[in-house]
Amino acid sequence: MKKMLVLAAAAAALFLASCEVQSGITKRSVDKYVNTPTPTPAVTPTPEEPVDPKDIVQVDTSFVGPTLSVDRSGAPATLNCDKYNRVMVNIDSQKATVRGACMQIMINGDRNDLTIDATMEVMLNGHENTVRYSKFANGRRPRITDNGQGNTVEQASTDGPSRADTKK
Repeated sequence: MKKMLVLAAAAAALFLASCEVQSGITKRSVDKYVNTPTPTPAVTPTPEEPVDPKDIVQVDTSFVGPTLSVDRSGAPATLNCDKYNRVMVNIDSQKATVRGACMQIMINGDRNDLTIDATMEVMLNGHENTVRYSKFANGRRPRITDNGQGNTVEQASTDGPSRADTKK
C-alpha cells in the first residue's frame, strides 16, 4: 500500500511539473502577440456639433413597420414612415419625399434626389445620389454608409446653409 501511495505521489508530481513546463512555453508563445501595438487613426475625428433640441424627433423603435419602396419611374414619390419603416429606392433618377422618421434609407440606384424628415441610417449603394434630412431621430445623427461615388448626404436647414456629411 505504501508503494502504491509513493508511486501515485510521484506520478502526480511528474504530472504537475509537466503542466508547469507546458504552461510556461504557452505563456511565452502568447506573450509575443499581447504586446502588439494598437494602430492609431491617421485622422483625428472632429467633434460633432451638438444637436439642436428643436430638431429632435422622438421615435418608438420597438415596432418596425413594413419596408416601403420606390421602384417605378414617374411623378415624384411621397412615402410616409409612420411605423419606423425601412425605405428602399431601387430605381435611377427619381425624386422622392419621405415623411416621418425612418429606420433606414437604402438607395440602390443612381442620380436619385431624396428629401426626408428623419432617419437613423442612410445606405448608398449607387452613384451621384442626394439625400437631405431635416430632423434627428431620437437626437442622433444618421449613420451614413456610402458604397458608391459622388453621393451627398446633408442636413437641410431652413435658417441657414446646410451642413454636408458626405460631399461629392
